[in-house]
Amino acid sequence: MRYFHKINPYRFFKIRKGKPFLKNFFSSFYRAFLDYFKVGFGYHSAAISYFTLMSFFPLLVVLTVLISFLADINIQVILEVLQRFFPSVTQEFLDLLVTLSSKRAFFGIIGTIIVFYFATGIFTSLHEALVYVFDGREVSIKKTAFVYIFGIPVFTVALIIIYIIGLVISSILETIKSFALWKYLEEIFDVVHLKFLLDTATNITNVVHYITFFIIIFLIYRYLTPLIRVNIRNILWATVFISFILFLLKTGFNNYIIIASKTNPIYGTLSGIFAFLAWLYMSFGAILIGARMLFYLENIEES
Repeated sequence: MRYFHKINPYRFFKIRKGKPFLKNFFSSFYRAFLDYFKVGFGYHSAAISYFTLMSFFPLLVVLTVLISFLADINIQVILEVLQRFFPSVTQEFLDLLVTLSSKRAFFGIIGTIIVFYFATGIFTSLHEALVYVFDGREVSIKKTAFVYIFGIPVFTVALIIIYIIGLVISSILETIKSFALWKYLEEIFDVVHLKFLLDTATNITNVVHYITFFIIIFLIYRYLTPLIRVNIRNILWATVFISFILFLLKTGFNNYIIIASKTNPIYGTLSGIFAFLAWLYMSFGAILIGARMLFYLENIEES
């Protein structure tokens, strides 16, 4: 037993300059995963989850007000994109918030400013957590002000762009599946008993959800992390990897909720609430681990 206590897990999978990029990439993931428990990233995951719950209703109100200035954009467009992030258990919760946020006539200018302040809690808490992940690296006042003031407007524009990209990708996939060559490809995969992989990879819902995660995670790593030098390759690799983890988490929790509801509808509903909270916590934990990976990869380049 004493021998196991002396084992230092950081001795394995070391990151060195000159090693192949993929080896350093997965080594950075290993070390970031260890840091999550050793350094205490879980506290910040919980803090972001708390501010997400507290800020979600104010955020919906602000989004509704902002979208109202765009005559050609319906708020339902934004809500469809937002719902892609959350497991299906949150549908009733989102519908309630949508109903409340649509009754915004009583807010007025002062009320809207107050709501805007509380809505920024998601972005400010995430920004502060990312600074902590980068060992408390000093951040310029300009960048902090950008997060506080322009976080919500940029997020709104990003949601609109995601919605448009989703429509384009859906139409492209539908067109491809109408070709005779696609039918032939399906028959080949069916012969080798791998058709389920083709169906999963080209499922329009899955593709759109993954791209939604990808765009949001990319924006977080590109603009909220206190990087000294922006390396797009590192950001893209981390984004692809973490987006895949988030997609798996969302799919896993959806399946759990379905199974729990079929087993016992009453306990299934109650467990769904706790599953949602656990999903939030784990998802933000994955985002922080990805940021820590960028921290290690940047240190290699700076050394």
